[in-house]
Amino acid sequence: MPDIKINGVIVDASDPCALWQALYAAKLKRLAGEQVEESEIRSPVTHRRIKVASASMADIDAELARLADACQKKNGGTRTRFAKSIRFC
Repeated sequence: MPDIKINGVIVDASDPCALWQALYAAKLKRLAGEQVEESEIRSPVTHRRIKVASASMADIDAELARLADACQKKNGGTRTRFAKSIRFC
């Protein structure tokens, strides 16, 4: 896979661990409000300010979870999350 640019950093697209780190850094910037675009619409009657983000946080979180799982499998580790059931008698 070719290299991609995330948040100004060139990352190997075939390495899930490097992708996770770059995407997590981008998420932190987004949470800090650095990657939100703001625009104003003015008319003689109204004044509106619009804030637009490039991706939803749910999409970023889902991709981070997928990449973390792929990174764990690549490094030979076992899954850390699994369902547990408890039964009371």
